[in-house]
Parts: sequence; structure tokens; C-alpha cells
Amino acid sequence: MVHGVIMAGGSGTRFWPHSRRNRPKQLLNISGQKTMIQATVDRIAPLIPHERIVVIAGASYIDELKNQLPELSEDQVLAEPVGRNTAPCIALAAYKLRNRDPDAIMAVLPADHVVGKEREFLEALKVAVDTVLTHGEHLLTFGIVPNRPETGYGYIRVGEPLSGSGPKTVYKVSQFVEKPDLPTAESYLASGEYMWNSGMFVWKAADIITSLDRHLPDLSCAIREISSFLGTAEEAEAIKRAYDGIEPISIDNGVMEKADNVLCLPIDVDWNDVGCWASLECVWDSDGGGNTIRGQVVSLQSRDCIVSSPHKLATLIGVKNLIVVDTPDALMICRKDRAQDVKKLQEILKDRGYEHLL
Repeated sequence: MVHGVIMAGGSGTRFWPHSRRNRPKQLLNISGQKTMIQATVDRIAPLIPHERIVVIAGASYIDELKNQLPELSEDQVLAEPVGRNTAPCIALAAYKLRNRDPDAIMAVLPADHVVGKEREFLEALKVAVDTVLTHGEHLLTFGIVPNRPETGYGYIRVGEPLSGSGPKTVYKVSQFVEKPDLPTAESYLASGEYMWNSGMFVWKAADIITSLDRHLPDLSCAIREISSFLGTAEEAEAIKRAYDGIEPISIDNGVMEKADNVLCLPIDVDWNDVGCWASLECVWDSDGGGNTIRGQVVSLQSRDCIVSSPHKLATLIGVKNLIVVDTPDALMICRKDRAQDVKKLQEILKDRGYEHLL
């Protein structure tokens, strides 16, 4: 059976001041009527019912996550005592699901992505599941068909098409590449051979465990040693014990870039990883001046700003390319081209005694 694995462990620091330690980005309503994790669960519900979903999240906000997803049982939520990037949480889910279902297929999805074309995404998910069933021992990743020369994403270079891959062409992966500079990104877009790396995957639990054994043996061994405790009253203590000795590493760096059995399914689904405030230009509606707005905003001769002011009226006069975010206890204003520096700002706030606002 197909199981959904939702990675909800990110801290969302680039969305401060809305995002806080005990309420990170994935637990916020950023892109619609629901929080991001609620939208992720609902997105896959037509294919993967609630009872076959596992969520991995930080222990500090597990209670809030359970409040938002009351349809999930205690056994469907795995708490990480500390973040160790994506490879450890995927390993944890793989061993847990293989205990439950030796033939489990995992659809691994981050909790904080926006997908505009949900029907098309579900169709692609079905193709991905059929592919790993038909072409055994492969790891499949979704590649986003790029529509601009983006420097903020990693890329996947596709190779030869997989023979007999069905209604949508699936490709063998030739190369994973890091975030490029602008001229390189432009060449990637022109070539048609490169997709954005989405961080979404489909594979059999047994196959990712085999790959972890091969490429990250220490990690795989650490999780295997505690696998018999998963789903028991001793689960939390066992995970803490394993995580104390685990080094942080992403699934891309640890497995996908090394493996020779990786496939890519290109998709065009209005995808956005919503990595920082500037990315909301592609998600929120804009006014006649190109301002992207949430809340009460009046603009006079101001252009191309991003404003979130749900609690009070915000007014703009003669400014452009700013991000303005108001909360009851903090106000942030920055240039759009400095949106990534919000993470650095939090280190300064911590040093100056404002840790209670983080």
C-alpha cells in the first residue's frame, strides 16, 4: 500500500516574525484557508487516506500539530528530539512503515510546499507509484519544470527516458547540481535538460532502506537498532537515544546524489517551496501596483512591496521593493532582495535579549 510521509521538521526561520519556534511556518496559514500542513494532508487524501499518513516533526510543537490534525492517531506522529535534516527522518519513517507493511510504498513530501494544480499533482503521484511498482529498486524524485532562471533552487539534470514509463515520461537522473549563479541558471532553462529539485520522493520503504545501508550505513544502523521500539511506549526514548549519535545530513547529499538508481518525473503543478517572504509574490494576489498584500493595507504611489498586516492598518507612501510584516509584538521591514537575511537577524535578536520573540 501507499503511505504518505510528511516531513514537518523545519523551523521556518525566514518567516519571522510570523513564524516562531513553537509555531513554525508549516503550522501557519500562509498560502490559503488552511495551515500548510493541513493543506498537504488534504492534497494527498484522495490517494492516501488519513490512516496511512505518518508525520515527522519537532518535539517542541507536536501538541500544536496534533491539534491541527486531529484525524491522526498518536502512532502516526513521530517526534524528533532535535532536527537532523531530512535523511534521519526519512530513515525513521522507512523503518516504521516497513515494520507495519513490508511492501510499503512511501510518498515523501515536505509539509510547507504550495501546489496550485492539485489534480495534476495527484495524477503525477499515481504515475510515480506505478513506476516504482513496475520498475523495482528505483528511487523516484519529482522534478519541477522550470519557468524562469531561478538561482534559489537546486537542479536535477535528466538523462535517458525510462523505457515503458507509461503516460508521463520518467527519466533516469544524470546529475544533481547545487544552486547556480544567474548565467548558469539561464543556460539550464535554455537546455530543457534541467528540472528544479522539489525535495518530493516516491519509493518502496525496503528500497530506501537498502540505499541507506549502502550510502549512510551508520545512520541506517542507528535507526535499525531502535526499530523494534517504534510504535511502542518506548518510542520517544528510543528515538532520542538514536538521534544523540546521528550526524545531520540531507537525503540528497547522503543518498540521492550517490545512488545510480534514481528516476525523475518532471511535473508542472504551480509549485512553490515558499522559502522566504519574497516567495509570496508567486502565491498571494497583487494589487494594481504590483504590491502583494495580506490584511489591511493602503498604498500611495508604492510598488512591488510585500505586506502582511492582519492586526492593524498599514500604509505605504512612495516606497518600492519592501517587505513589511506586522505582528502584535514585532514589526519587520526589509528590502525584498534581503529576504534571506531574516535568518541572520534572529541571531542578532538572540544576542540582544529578544529570544522570547523567536
